[in-house]
Amino acid sequence: MKDKLTTSQRKSVKTFEGHEEPIASIATFPDGKRIATGSFDKTIRIWRVNDGREMKKWVMKEHVTAIAILGDGMQVVSAVGNTDGVSEEGLDKTVYWPLWVHDIGTGRIIAGPLDGHTDTVAALDISPDGGILASGSMDRTVILWDTTTWQRKGVPFKCEADIFCIQFSPTGQLLGVGTDKHIQIWDLERRERLVQFKGHKDFNNSPNISLAWTRDGVHLFSAGDTYDPVIRSWDTSTWTQAAGNPWTHGNQINHIILNPAGTLLASASDDHIVRLWQLGTGIEVSRYEHSHEVSRVAFSVDGCFIYGAGEDGKTLQWEIPEDILATTRDVLASQPKTKADPSRRNQKNTKGFLDVSVAILQTVGASTGLVERFLIRDSNRPLMQTASYTLACMLSSTFSIGRSHQQTRRGSTN
Repeated sequence: MKDKLTTSQRKSVKTFEGHEEPIASIATFPDGKRIATGSFDKTIRIWRVNDGREMKKWVMKEHVTAIAILGDGMQVVSAVGNTDGVSEEGLDKTVYWPLWVHDIGTGRIIAGPLDGHTDTVAALDISPDGGILASGSMDRTVILWDTTTWQRKGVPFKCEADIFCIQFSPTGQLLGVGTDKHIQIWDLERRERLVQFKGHKDFNNSPNISLAWTRDGVHLFSAGDTYDPVIRSWDTSTWTQAAGNPWTHGNQINHIILNPAGTLLASASDDHIVRLWQLGTGIEVSRYEHSHEVSRVAFSVDGCFIYGAGEDGKTLQWEIPEDILATTRDVLASQPKTKADPSRRNQKNTKGFLDVSVAILQTVGASTGLVERFLIRDSNRPLMQTASYTLACMLSSTFSIGRSHQQTRRGSTN
């Protein structure tokens, strides 16, 4: 079917403005009345949706690279790190990158520092049942945390590659990990890596920047950088690329996410555009133009609005036209039904499988933010600066500091 662009919107409904550096994370509260953003300006801010006003601002000691809101909306988890000791040759000393848990109402620290990572924490995600927080780091490990005790659950997963993204499957039994070398699928109960494949690495040597599962677990979407600026779909029963052409952006894709109903996928890119894709057909049904490179994207809890967080520190809100929502519902209704997580269909132990509708609601309540744009170096390309702020990779011992000649240096100040 030929792609057909339905709408293009430049004017946003609201602008949430106040950050002085790029926004690294955005998360929605389950009540639908607030959103939270974390930034390299060392602040976490809570915004009121109905008028765009800043309700709270917490000043952190260092840069905020990821945030996540627990399902009850009462706690926010943040990853906070520093750039001290970084040189062009690498790290002069061990990087300390702890997690902190704050009470939303009082701002009081509930837990932390949660130690364990020794490099940039690039990704946070919360399991569908809210019981586990996963943190992925440029130290090449994933740590699982019990959200009741805030103790580690077992030893870290050794992923052997720099981590850009982590995503729980809809049932919470699997964890997808996007790295600069592979896409990895981990079984959380057995604590073992089930699958590993190159993903975007097979296409012009691109890293795997972002991941998103379909609500039934039948497909896993992935996004690449400027060397492969497309969204690819993977069949989770075979872990091969699904039929059909990939969905294309004009530059690196920094983040992809499904809407609460699981019928639309939004993608944020350095091409200044948020695109909206219809899952049933792969058609781009709408696009939204930001004032700058877009680092993060999120849906409102009711699925009627979309948020794009930019490198200029602004978050824009757009309304999704009702005709798009209605058409997408009709397309979804016409699709054949599928079973959840087919990649596990031959396993005897099915304990923990959740009803997909419950998983959707829990996922909405646990919207998270990740930092997914970095300096990238490999053996086949020179050091490159994406349009995003590059603090995250500056702290990795496998990365060196660089800046593109096309972008002025963004300095960090205390």
